[in-house]
Amino acid sequence: MGLYKVVFLGLKVAGPDEETRLLEGLQKKFKLTPERAESLLQRVPIVVKKGISREEMERYVRVFEEIGGRVRVEEEPEMEFAEVSPPFEPPPRPKVESKPHMGSTVTCPQCGFQQPETDECVKCGIVISKFKQYQEIARSIEGQVREIVTEEKVSPWESGEGFFWAYLRTTREALFSPTQFFKKVSAGNGYWSPLIYGVISGLIGVGVSMLYQWFLFAGFLPAQIHALIPYNLILFFTLIGIPFMIALSMFVGSGITHLCLMIVGGNKHGFQATFRAIAYSFCAHLFDMIPFIGSFIGSVYMIVLIIIGVREGHGITTGKAALAVLLPVLIGLIFVFLALLIPFFLGSMRLLGGVGA
Repeated sequence: MGLYKVVFLGLKVAGPDEETRLLEGLQKKFKLTPERAESLLQRVPIVVKKGISREEMERYVRVFEEIGGRVRVEEEPEMEFAEVSPPFEPPPRPKVESKPHMGSTVTCPQCGFQQPETDECVKCGIVISKFKQYQEIARSIEGQVREIVTEEKVSPWESGEGFFWAYLRTTREALFSPTQFFKKVSAGNGYWSPLIYGVISGLIGVGVSMLYQWFLFAGFLPAQIHALIPYNLILFFTLIGIPFMIALSMFVGSGITHLCLMIVGGNKHGFQATFRAIAYSFCAHLFDMIPFIGSFIGSVYMIVLIIIGVREGHGITTGKAALAVLLPVLIGLIFVFLALLIPFFLGSMRLLGGVGA
């Protein structure tokens, strides 16, 4: 009958929970103190029993598997006598082995176990070179992902790089590269930054437009009427009222557009995405500073920007975005048409009634 030797190799699966389970199992199954169980785990690989029968060897293997340990079984010559030490009592280590290892050592990057230099950790079983390679790949990918997120999801206005230059860069990107711009800001978060940007843009455009229109038409007024106009009071209420009117128009316009998006089935990312698209589209009001034709150009281009912003913000097609943005205009035209058609229809009915009489 053959004799066998059982070698304890450490954890079967690496992890803090598995290590706690193994230590508790060693204490319970083999009547070891916590210090002795910890010392035993730190000294792997170690022979725990040798010169035993096949039945006893299988019993040891089952016990270690139950508590999460990893063992290796080796067959011994039959002439070797069985060990008579108590169960799981490690044999005394030779004094030469108690000397510190003088050669190069390596520390496992996963469990922190220090051992003579080798490519496989004797405690948790990982291949150290492959583990380090995977760590390098993960770090490089993480850096690239962070860089992409920073580059694609933050507008200059929301990046905190400064008020003046951030406003100029944001306006340039929104007006001349709207598709790339709204891809960056559509998935962002928050209402405050786009609201402030939209108010500033509308205040500049509308304010300058009202200023030159006032001076333009004031030249046609008689001097007596000029003396009756309270300029200071008008200027005060204008400066106070315009920002609130612009902010109110942003929220009302966003609400109407979002309702139309829900009607056409284009609401993918909620009201915030719609509001951000409309707020940043208010940069088109800067065209209002151009005399005579600026307001028309700004209005048309603002509709274009809103369509692009809604498309990118909700991830829908251009046709569906355009339908949602232009739906209020279409409904308004229908009402105007009916308002003109109904009086004509009623007039014709009276005419027919008079002829019949």
